[in-house]
Amino acid sequence: MRHEFLSHTLADGQNPVYGGTISLAIHTLKSISRGDSANVSSFTMENHWGTHVDAPNHFFNHGLKVFEYPPEFWFFKHPYVLQVSLEPSEILKGLSELSPQTDLLLIQSNWCKRRHEEVYVKENPGIDPDVGFHLRSKYPHLRAVGIDWISVSPYTNRVLGRLTHRAFLDPDGQNAPIVLIEDMDLSSNLTALREVVVFPLRVEALDSAPCTIVGMFDD
Repeated sequence: MRHEFLSHTLADGQNPVYGGTISLAIHTLKSISRGDSANVSSFTMENHWGTHVDAPNHFFNHGLKVFEYPPEFWFFKHPYVLQVSLEPSEILKGLSELSPQTDLLLIQSNWCKRRHEEVYVKENPGIDPDVGFHLRSKYPHLRAVGIDWISVSPYTNRVLGRLTHRAFLDPDGQNAPIVLIEDMDLSSNLTALREVVVFPLRVEALDSAPCTIVGMFDD
């Protein structure tokens, strides 16, 4: 079995974020080269930078935060990869049929290959709210949707994007909320993908969190 990261690394440089780019604030606290016994650093970042999970508390005060999910929630045994082609600012309005057992839907658009272009953060595609309602009503086993662009909310239509987030994350909607995993690295061939594990940063105060994602492949 082969393992591969499906998440981006965070760099001490220009990281794409919704609407622009920004650098991590990294501070060296101790350095071996300065005579200290070890290397120690601190860093500051927002919780929606890089590959991250949007949990219900992102839009609903009574919704779950990332740290409140049990560990088994983050193990996905039945991932389904859907390949789509999306133009800048295009809204994804329909999906092909999924396997009824799908617990993780990965939407592979190849937008992650444009991650260092301005269009990635200012003209990203989006998802129509009706897609969220449809998935929640028809696929009760589906727990998460991952995308390879910056956000389900198109930067050019943020009003629609808020509705989309709410469609997926509303704790009072039909069946359980579907968490969103944004800004994934889905640039490789996912044909043999068998399982996926998501490792979110568990901080009690945060609605959502950066995460590391590992895919397991049969080849």
